[in-house]
Amino acid sequence: MAEERNRYQRRKIFLTVMHVLFLVVTAAGISAMYLNSDYGKGISWVYDEVYEDSPQFSTRLEQDIEKIFSYVGYRDVFETDGKLDMERTIVGISDGPGLSEELTLDQLVRYAKTRGYYLDENFTVQGVPTSMDDDDDEITVDWQSYNPNFMDRELEENRMTREDLALDVLDHLGDYYSIYYNYIENKTNMHFRIAYHSDDGKDQIYTNAPEMSVEEMKASGRYLYIPGNTIRMESNLADVPVNVAPYLEMWNPFGNNKYYLIVSVDTSYPNDDTYSRQAAQYNSARDNFIVGMAGVVVGMVGCLATILLLMMMSGHTFAGSEDIRLYPSDETFTEVGLAMWVICVFACLYLGKLVGNRLISLFFKEDQWGYWIKLMRILVIYAGSMICFFGMIRRYKARTLWSNSLTKRVIDHTQDYRNRAAFAFGMGIGFAMVLFLNCMMIWSMFSMFLIEEKTIKQKIIFYAIAVFFALFNLLIFHLMFSKALQMDQLDGAIRSISQGNTSLQMNLERLNGKERIMGEHINNISIGLDAALQEKVKSERLKADLITNVSHDIKTPLTSIINYVDLLKREHIQDPKIQGYLEVLEQKSQRLKTLTEDLVEASKASSGNLKLEIADIDLVELVQQTGGEFAEKFERRHLEVVSHLPKEPLLIRADGRRMWRILENLYNNAFKYAMERSRIYVDVFQQNGRAVFTIKNVSESPLNISPDELTERFVRGDVSRTTEGSGLGLSIAKSLTQLQGGEFEIVIDGDLFKAVVSFPVKWTTIEDCLDKLDELDEPGTELETADEIHKDEMIETEDSGGTIPKSGTDNWTQ
Repeated sequence: MAEERNRYQRRKIFLTVMHVLFLVVTAAGISAMYLNSDYGKGISWVYDEVYEDSPQFSTRLEQDIEKIFSYVGYRDVFETDGKLDMERTIVGISDGPGLSEELTLDQLVRYAKTRGYYLDENFTVQGVPTSMDDDDDEITVDWQSYNPNFMDRELEENRMTREDLALDVLDHLGDYYSIYYNYIENKTNMHFRIAYHSDDGKDQIYTNAPEMSVEEMKASGRYLYIPGNTIRMESNLADVPVNVAPYLEMWNPFGNNKYYLIVSVDTSYPNDDTYSRQAAQYNSARDNFIVGMAGVVVGMVGCLATILLLMMMSGHTFAGSEDIRLYPSDETFTEVGLAMWVICVFACLYLGKLVGNRLISLFFKEDQWGYWIKLMRILVIYAGSMICFFGMIRRYKARTLWSNSLTKRVIDHTQDYRNRAAFAFGMGIGFAMVLFLNCMMIWSMFSMFLIEEKTIKQKIIFYAIAVFFALFNLLIFHLMFSKALQMDQLDGAIRSISQGNTSLQMNLERLNGKERIMGEHINNISIGLDAALQEKVKSERLKADLITNVSHDIKTPLTSIINYVDLLKREHIQDPKIQGYLEVLEQKSQRLKTLTEDLVEASKASSGNLKLEIADIDLVELVQQTGGEFAEKFERRHLEVVSHLPKEPLLIRADGRRMWRILENLYNNAFKYAMERSRIYVDVFQQNGRAVFTIKNVSESPLNISPDELTERFVRGDVSRTTEGSGLGLSIAKSLTQLQGGEFEIVIDGDLFKAVVSFPVKWTTIEDCLDKLDELDEPGTELETADEIHKDEMIETEDSGGTIPKSGTDNWTQ
C-alpha cells in the first residue's frame, strides 16, 4: 500500500508540473499574440494580408512621399546645378533702421558651430551651447528662402535671436541631408520621379532612379502613377495617399498640366532600407503570431488533459482502504472552504499589487505594464480556482460536498417545520415571497426606466434586472409545474391502487418535500394491501384445497356405505323396522354424496379449474327440458310453473352440462324454498343482444338476507335449516355462469325471490344480424357483449347480398 501511495504521489506531482508547463506555454502563446504589433486584427491577417497591404507599409510610403516633396523644396533652396551650395543666400535680417543684412547658408552653419551645435549620424541637431555676448539680442527676420511647411513663401516679420535662426536653418539642413542620404545618395527600394515640362521645352525632373523608365518602375512591385493631364491615377496600392495631387500642383513651376509622378517600391527588397527591415519585422511578427496560436492550442489542450487526469486521480482510494484521502482544509464546511478560497485569492492579488507590479516595472516596457499586470492577476485567480476546484472534487468523491455543508444543516433543521406545515400555509408563504421579489424587480426596472439619460452602467443594470426577472419567473413556473407533475404522479398511484393494482410501488426519485413523504405513505399502503390480499388469496386457496381433499377422502368410504346399503336391501329383509333404518341410511348417504359432489363442484367453479366444452345451445329448448324434469317434483308440493318462452330458438355459446347444472340448481332452489301451493314464473326472452332466463317465486320463509349473501357458500335463505339444502346451489350457479362469460343476478323484493341469468345471443341469420344492428342504432341502446361489436367489421357476401363479420364466421349459420 505504501508503494502504491508513493507511485500515486509521483504521478500527481508529474501531472501538476506538466499542467504548470502547459499553462506557461499557453501564457507565452497569448503574450506572443497580444504583444504583437498586429494585435487587434484577429487571425485573418495571418493568411489574408501581406506586408505591402498592411497599414505599416501605407504609412511608410505616405511619409516618404512627403519627404520627396520636401526634397523638391530643399533642392531649390540649398542646391545650385544639382549640388549643395553653401554660399547661397537664404535669409535676410535687420537690426534697426538701415541695418539690413543677408546671410548665406555657410555663415549660419559656421555660427551654429561656434555655439557648439552639430549634426549627428542621423542628421539630428546635437551639442551643448556656449554662452556669447549676443545671447539675448533679438533680430528681425525680413525674409527666408526656406519654409518648414513649404506652403507659403511670404512669411510675416518675425523676431528671434541669431541662435534660434541658426538652429532653425540647421534643422532644415538636417532634413535635407537625411532625405538626400537615404533616398538619393544611397540605394533604396523606393524609386520616384517627378517630372514637370514647360510649354517651351524646358524640363524640371526630380528622381533617384534616372536609369529606370516608368514601365520598369511599375513592374518592380507596388506603384503609384499620377499624370497631370487626367484626374485618374494608376495604382496597385491597398491605400492611396491623399496628399500627393495637392503637392504636385503646389510645386508645379510652369502652371500647366504637363507633368507626372511615379513612385514605386521594389517588393523583392534587394536593398537594405526601411522597407526591407519593416517587411522582415512584419514576417517575423506573422511567424510569432502563428507560433503563439500554436502555443495557445497546445497549452490549452495540455492543460485540459492534465486537469482531467488530475480529476480522475483526485480523491483516489488505495488498495485495502475505501476511504478517500482528504486534506485538513477539506474537513471544513463547504461554504467555509469557498470563503477561504475567496480570502486567499484577494490576499494574493493584494500582495501582487504591492510586489508584483514593481517587479513588472523593472523587467518590462512601460507600454506593456498593463498587460503583464492583467496576466499576473489572471494567473493568481486561476491557481486559486484550481486549488478550490480540486478540493471540491475530493469532497464530491468523498460524498461530503453536500453532507458537510452549512446549507444542508440549515435545511435539515428546517425540514421538520416544513414537513409539519400544511400545504396551504407553505403555498401562501411561497406566493408571498414570489410576489415580494416580483414587486421589487418591477419597481427597480420602472425607476431606472424613468431616467431620461441613462449611462452604460445603468442600461446594463436595467437589462440585467429584466433578464433576472424573466428567468426568476420561469424558475417559479418550472417549480410549480414540477409540483403539479408530482401531484399527478401521486393521483395516478392512488387511482391505480383503487382499481386493484395493490402491488404498485411509486418511483420516489422525482418526488421531494411533502410529496415524497406522501409517496412513501402510498407505497406503505400498497405493501400492506398487497400483503393482505395475498394472505386472503392464500387462505381461499387453502380452503379450496381443504374442501377438495376432504371431499375426496369422504367419497371413498361414502361409496362403500352406499354399496353396502344397496346390498342389504337386496337381502329382502322382512322386518319393517330394519327396512326403515335402511331407508334412512340410503337417504342420508345420498344426501351426503350430493353434498360432497356440490362441495367439489363449488370449489372447482370458484377457482376456475374446470374444462369447458363450449357449443351452440338453444336456451329455450334447455329450459323446456329442465321444466319437464322437475314437473313431477313440483307437483308433490303443489307448485304451478308459469312459463313464457319464445317460439323461435335462442342460441347461446356455452357448455351444455354446466348450463344444465345452473338451471337444475335454480329449479331445485325454487322447489325447496318456494311457498307450497304457489306459482313459479319462468321467462326466457332476448334483450339488448342477450338471452335472458329468469325464475321467480315467493319464499316460504322470510328473506331477511341480502342477495350477495345468498350467493356465498353454505348460506341458505331458510335460517331454520329445515330443508335439505346445502347452501351451495346458488354459489355454484353463479360461479358456473361467470365462468362461461354470462351474468348472474339475484333480486329480492320482500319475500319475492328472482334469479336472472343472461348470455350473449348467437345470431343465426343475416336478417337477425341486420335487425339487431338497427336496434343497436337506436338512441339509448348500448353494445353490451363482445359478439355485438362486429358491426364495424362487416364484409359483403355474394350469396345472400347481406353481411357477416370479418372474423369468427364459423360461429354463424348461413
